[in-house]
Amino acid sequence: MKVGLIRCMQTEDMCPGTTDFMFMREKKGAFEGVEEEIELIGVNSCGGCPGKKAVK
Repeated sequence: MKVGLIRCMQTEDMCPGTTDFMFMREKKGAFEGVEEEIELIGVNSCGGCPGKKAVK
């Protein structure tokens, strides 16, 4: 499974994303039940609320 992570711009200075990476590695939360290997292909910020600059 290829995954792209979209981070919240308001919290990117406080949150390094380590919990997200841990959940992917341990297949917890949204990744629970995923049998295949999880490949992180990109990390991007949302562009700020209301998300006008979010990558489609």
